[in-house]
Amino acid sequence: MREWLIRFIECAFARVKLNDGTTLYEAAFHSSYGIDSHELSLADTAERTDWRRVPVDHLFARTDAIFFMNPAAKKFYSPAILRALLKEGIRDGLMYDAFLFDLSGLIRGSKGEDTSFAKLYNAAQRAAFVRFCKFAAFNAPKEFGREQPLRILEQLRQLEPPVE
Repeated sequence: MREWLIRFIECAFARVKLNDGTTLYEAAFHSSYGIDSHELSLADTAERTDWRRVPVDHLFARTDAIFFMNPAAKKFYSPAILRALLKEGIRDGLMYDAFLFDLSGLIRGSKGEDTSFAKLYNAAQRAAFVRFCKFAAFNAPKEFGREQPLRILEQLRQLEPPVE
């Protein structure tokens, strides 16, 4: 089931590129309030075309970066994070918790000019989030917990279907 879900995520996000999105390293620089200038130097060579090539250890080392990403970056790094969690586990839990907290906020918090979850992700990508949360809650609750994934599933159910 885990390998199937990884393949589903890879297919759903296959052509997603970073484009004008904030790199992981730029976001990490901002999360450090501009103290760690080394992160900016890493941004110059950051992966921008294939999220599967983002180093997993870099994701786990920059757990707060998700809070400083623009919508294009969230779309690019979300599948990398989901895939890393499925392949590597939650490690210390910080990235998993930060990712789910941010995802929950994105789902319910879009206002005005904000990019909504439903507009940012296409149907297959939204389905990947649903499948990940179901997997976490029902197939691997000891690893991922049940409460947060079930809460996100409920928030997703309450979304109005977007016009595509």
